Amino acid sequence: MVIDMFSAVNMSEIIIKEKENRTFLRLLSSPMSARMYVISNVVGNMSLMLVQIVMTLFLMKNVFHIDSGISYGQLITALLLFALAAVALSLLIVAFAKSTSGAGALQNLIITPSCLLAGCYFPIDIMPDTVRKNSNFLPQHWLLDMINKLQQGQALSSLTMNMAILVGFAVVFALIAIYRFGRNNDSRQLV
Repeated sequence: MVIDMFSAVNMSEIIIKEKENRTFLRLLSSPMSARMYVISNVVGNMSLMLVQIVMTLFLMKNVFHIDSGISYGQLITALLLFALAAVALSLLIVAFAKSTSGAGALQNLIITPSCLLAGCYFPIDIMPDTVRKNSNFLPQHWLLDMINKLQQGQALSSLTMNMAILVGFAVVFALIAIYRFGRNNDSRQLV
């Protein structure tokens, strides 16, 4: 989960690198629009995430002999929904960053603490009540909750609330990033 978030930002960071190298302006002088450029970045990012998820599950099963207790179809669905939110968050980080080093700093300031508070590094049950309540505002919490419920035997179809919340995070992050990209189209910033 943490690795997925970091790799999503690293993949979306290509947008900033191409702005810094002035490749972005050359791309926009072609028939490609900025919208298509960002959509292609999202498609590439999601493709990379799918490959990472499949490789991780393959290694879990065949190399480390770890059984998650969940069918791979359900686990891939849950992880892809989270990947969508991670890609949208990566676009949000890139939209607010002014350089690649700024994106790296924002990435560390957002991903590591949010994963810590959501319960990625240690069980959320040992955290104080206020931290547990605040973790409801993090997409990682909803993925972990979905995986726990799937391991307890609940059907994926009964977890539509978790899936809707992950999609909601993706939509909110994407809308903020789109707004920010639209307001920040001054090419002179990255000289």
